[in-house]
Amino acid sequence: MRKDDVIVIGGGLSGLIAAAASAKRGKKVTLLSFGMGTMTIGSGIIDILGYDNNAAIVSNPESGVKMVDEDHPYHKIGLQAVKNSVEFFLNLCREEMYPYIGNLNEMKWIPTAAGTLKPTCLVPKTIDPDQLKVSDQIYIVGFHGLKDYYAELVVKNLKVSLGMDRKYEIVMIDHNFSGGRDVTVLDIARWLDSEDGRAKCIQQLKNKIKPDSVVLMPPILGTTPDYLVLDELAKATGCQLIETMTVPPSLSGLRLRSMLINCLKKLGVRMIEKANVIKSILEEGKCIAVVTDGIDRERTYYAQNFILATGGIYGGGLISSALGEIKEPIFNIPIQVSVAQENWSNLKLFSNKKQPFAKIGVDVDNKMRPLDMQGEVLIENVFVVGRNLQGYDFCFEKSGNGVALASGYQAAMSV
Repeated sequence: MRKDDVIVIGGGLSGLIAAAASAKRGKKVTLLSFGMGTMTIGSGIIDILGYDNNAAIVSNPESGVKMVDEDHPYHKIGLQAVKNSVEFFLNLCREEMYPYIGNLNEMKWIPTAAGTLKPTCLVPKTIDPDQLKVSDQIYIVGFHGLKDYYAELVVKNLKVSLGMDRKYEIVMIDHNFSGGRDVTVLDIARWLDSEDGRAKCIQQLKNKIKPDSVVLMPPILGTTPDYLVLDELAKATGCQLIETMTVPPSLSGLRLRSMLINCLKKLGVRMIEKANVIKSILEEGKCIAVVTDGIDRERTYYAQNFILATGGIYGGGLISSALGEIKEPIFNIPIQVSVAQENWSNLKLFSNKKQPFAKIGVDVDNKMRPLDMQGEVLIENVFVVGRNLQGYDFCFEKSGNGVALASGYQAAMSV
């Protein structure tokens, strides 16, 4: 019978970070994932905290972490551990030859596919927005047939976001796809993965843009976690290229996930996909194993410690009933719901207040161990991370991947 030091349940960002940090501490780790998490539909950037409780912009991420409420995951984790998690992540990216840029003392405002600017903290080099602040010439690159990307809309809103005193120019690129179907960013990225695609794109760009300009484009600079496409296009054109955020699929999220998966393989983490964990086996206040179901039979996995990273209500990590009750289905961790079900959401979806349903989750101590209704540790060797946690509205705050990173790291340091 195999017995791991750590079993991580869930393959999203918090689970992958927890697995990587645990393995780097010399732990024998198994990762059980039923799906790919939300990384391929997310942005691939690390928001720490963009807005406070009053929807006011946070001056810098570190100051935001300092002022969160007591029930917020950052308060449980602590500022120093959040700093350590950021350092761990940046070092990991450098080791994997896919460095990210940014720090806790600087808010980065990155462009979206709508031409608005979004606050964040850590970004890949493909989304470095610094030159956008000072450049007088900005080209907005579109691709014929590309779905859900409208260069005219980007220009319209950039004039509001950055000002009318810049020169904005739209450049359209032809590709070699046929058939008249909609083209996605993944199609374009795969085209640019090839030498022929890059050469054809470069030639068109050189004919239409001036050197020393900023070039905004959809997230299409390759599918792999490296900067080959970015560096080659930037060198050939003499311009800074900046990817915008856009609707899924997220190429920057796909690249980040690929980088983390590659890292886990190097670290010797055993990864088991399509592993639907249905229950746990507990003895004397500790978990000794979890059980998965499959197309053939149930399987039991034993470990010293378990990290739960299965997501919130939307991800199925928490289950709600018609009566307004919430439960965590694997370890049966109690979930306190302080408001009636009819008041779980604000009257306006996009309001200036946090959504009550978004703050529902598992209460934990500073080691990420789940607490019961009396505030006592429920299971000594289970640690809860990411969207399973209570006390924050990631969409309102712009804090989702930051909490995932910090809580995943903190759990790994606690096992």
